[in-house]
Amino acid sequence: MRYHTSVEGIEQINDGVIVRLTDGSQCEVDLLVGADGVHSRVRELVFGPEHSFFRYLGHHVATYLVTDEDLNREVGMRYHAVVVPGLMAGAYALRDDKVALLLLRREVDPTLPEDPASALRRHFGDLDWIIPDVLRSCPQPPELYYDQVAQIEMDQWSRGRVVLLGDACGAVSLFAGHGASMAMAAAWMLTDELRRAEGDLPTALARYQQRMQPTIAEVQQLGRRVVKWMAPSSRSRIAALNWIMRLAAIPGANRLVFRSLSPGSSHTLIPSRPALPEQASGR
Repeated sequence: MRYHTSVEGIEQINDGVIVRLTDGSQCEVDLLVGADGVHSRVRELVFGPEHSFFRYLGHHVATYLVTDEDLNREVGMRYHAVVVPGLMAGAYALRDDKVALLLLRREVDPTLPEDPASALRRHFGDLDWIIPDVLRSCPQPPELYYDQVAQIEMDQWSRGRVVLLGDACGAVSLFAGHGASMAMAAAWMLTDELRRAEGDLPTALARYQQRMQPTIAEVQQLGRRVVKWMAPSSRSRIAALNWIMRLAAIPGANRLVFRSLSPGSSHTLIPSRPALPEQASGR
């Protein structure tokens, strides 16, 4: 485990991969797994520029923490949000007097601002509730996370002895959720196929993608379906969203809401069964 270090160069050789790191060191591995997120450096070095795989979903997102005992008590542990056309600002309390903020804005231009904290104050500064107070405490990156809401779509997840996993090859976006569980399932699936293949790496990597990609695609479709409900663009759609949220609190009716917000996947992720040892003759 190495912190504050990333990949600077990748060279594939006959029986391995040489990886050069930003701290000047290098290592040789049998298989390089790129699980380095939406803006994957491994993907860029091996598969090409990010824009070839990047689907922007029309929103900017920001999140950060503030520490304030009074705000923590006012917000409480349940998530609350202020929504106006094109903007959504939510908060919930954490332990140790912390408050988590999530800010979402509709934006046709994916270009990120040079000063994200100032951009947040400019766009969200007129909202009510606690928003003006928490904006005054807004930090700069890296304490402030500011990015586009996006998905990653790729036809090929592996090349030679390099394979991608999680958001690096199949980001589903925060609109869909399930991103962490999809990454964990993918890691498990990749391990399962490597075990099954018994050294046949191309087959293992092909099977891994074949088993995992249909489920990723369904979750991505869910993310694209709910875009219109995230920071809704009109007051009528905000009213409809409020109605849906009230419906979700009614026993029985909530099943309809939850079903509409689930991927509805028919692709069940199950491990392969290991081959059973042959029984001894005569038994």
